[in-house]
Amino acid sequence: MNNKSWLDKLEAKHPNWAIDGLIRYISMLMILMFILHNTNMLNYSMIVLNGNEVLNGQIWRLLTFLFIPTSSNPLYLFFELLITVMCAEGIEASMGSFKLTMYYLFGALCIIIASFIFPYMVFNSYYLYLSLFFGYATLFPNQELLLFFIIPIKIKYIAILSGIILLIEFMLVPWSGKIALILAITNYILFFAFPAFKGITYEMKQRKRRNDFEKAVTPDEKGYRHKCSVCGKTDVSSPEMIFRYCTCSKCGVDGVAFCQDHLKEHKAQKGNSNEK
Repeated sequence: MNNKSWLDKLEAKHPNWAIDGLIRYISMLMILMFILHNTNMLNYSMIVLNGNEVLNGQIWRLLTFLFIPTSSNPLYLFFELLITVMCAEGIEASMGSFKLTMYYLFGALCIIIASFIFPYMVFNSYYLYLSLFFGYATLFPNQELLLFFIIPIKIKYIAILSGIILLIEFMLVPWSGKIALILAITNYILFFAFPAFKGITYEMKQRKRRNDFEKAVTPDEKGYRHKCSVCGKTDVSSPEMIFRYCTCSKCGVDGVAFCQDHLKEHKAQKGNSNEK
């Protein structure tokens, strides 16, 4: 069975779409835009995303809105870019350059779509970079940041607080803002929230399946419940050992018992199998 996701298949077909270190390059452009804006050589109003202006011919806005920093203070900008690059590189190291590139581009595309649905609204890249933070927090929830350079706090708690603030904002804005906000974080929902939910659901089903099976198995007349079909160890002779039952095509639907060590060998020899 082919368990590859649509993203894996897309990567296999178009590996050259990956851009290594994408967010580092974008951060450099954000610094450039910050300098131009603060020296009165450029006004952010000329490069923010507005669907109506794009339809009037200002197509550069489809790209330039990505380079507008959120912070107006140089010190805050430094930390903004530092955290953004850290999150991007963490995601890139965990998922690969291709998936990070697609995550970023898909998020940007969703914001562009929102700008055409609501052509008189102004969009920037705030939620796109917030989605990078949420993605990093999903992958590395126990990573610690120093709050005020003193207090260590796990990134998952910052993400939860940010999520609460986002939820409050969602409740307060009109319906047009609600739809735009959802579109702006669709990349996180698709790339992280759905797979995480599926993983949790699958693990709960597997745990229930194992528990139900354990309850159904009763000790035989020899006093043990599980006996490895390879080495003969039982849950009585080796109480610390974990036993599993394989139901692959060779073992049959009733399953064959293996200790943890020999199950690995069996799976390596026989390929895909299902554990009870």
